Amino acid sequence: MWKLFINCSLLSFFMGLLFAALISRFGSYVGLADMPNKRSSHIVPTSRSGGIGIWVAMILTGLFFTQYHIFAMLASIIGFVSLLDDFFSIQHKIRLVLHLVTSAIVISLFLGIPTSIVAMLLYSFWIILITGTTNFYNFMDGIDGIAGLTGFVGFGFMAVFSSFIVERLDIALISTALSASCLGFLPFNIPKARVFMGDVGSVLLGFTFASLLVNLSTSINEFLCIIMFLCMFYADALVTIFCRWKRGENLIMAHRSHLYQYMCNELRLPHWKVSFAYALAQFAFAFLALLAYKEGIICQIVVFVFFGTIFLLIYRSIMKIKPRSLLS
Repeated sequence: MWKLFINCSLLSFFMGLLFAALISRFGSYVGLADMPNKRSSHIVPTSRSGGIGIWVAMILTGLFFTQYHIFAMLASIIGFVSLLDDFFSIQHKIRLVLHLVTSAIVISLFLGIPTSIVAMLLYSFWIILITGTTNFYNFMDGIDGIAGLTGFVGFGFMAVFSSFIVERLDIALISTALSASCLGFLPFNIPKARVFMGDVGSVLLGFTFASLLVNLSTSINEFLCIIMFLCMFYADALVTIFCRWKRGENLIMAHRSHLYQYMCNELRLPHWKVSFAYALAQFAFAFLALLAYKEGIICQIVVFVFFGTIFLLIYRSIMKIKPRSLLS
């Protein structure tokens, strides 16, 4: 088994590294240059879609290392359409419909067709969760290193959980592949990005994380534990959406109101410092969640509430800092 994991890890790391290097060098020649705009956190044109290697690693692992062939094909479709979006900017309504339909198919694949009102309500919740996470991950991919580091940590913990705690080999291999491919991508994305992950990487990571979360969540304890593996992205995205809704903003319009964006753009903190801070916080609370899982649901709820409280306090404190006070 260990040989299988090692081979999968090495192959996925190489895919992440190889395609990041290729897109970094040739992306601008094939129409993959990300031009800065008012929402951007970068100021010079930079090649995007460096996450193609993550997509390729997912396909190879799903088809040749696991029995999750249908899921790998569905995820590859999500990745392919996202790659087209990197090239041609597909309308958000079309992308949303694709995410909703594919999420519904994945849930039916993993859990079957709902046959009761309760099952239908749960089915609807899972569709919203997968679609939401798919887009949250994409929204959070806005500064150097944050998406790659988060993927490395989040899927790394999912690999540990599915390997040693619930013994789900196929999910462990997919998680290992995505974690390793994110690690391979990172040398070209941090501390100064030579290439961006693009939708092909970020959308795929969000979709896959939420799909595997659905598959693994046979109890509330498991659900709360696994969701903590991506806690910083969920917290930042949800709090930002709530604040924008409270201000009466159009929620589907592009913006740069996330906490990480405020820290980099307004407070002028280096991208890599913010990205590592998010990754370290995610690692710490994911580790606490793993420890709490063995103690039962009460401990898991305590960790969940504790994290939420800490995040809200820090969020409010940072948002109160004015750029001029930082420079004075």
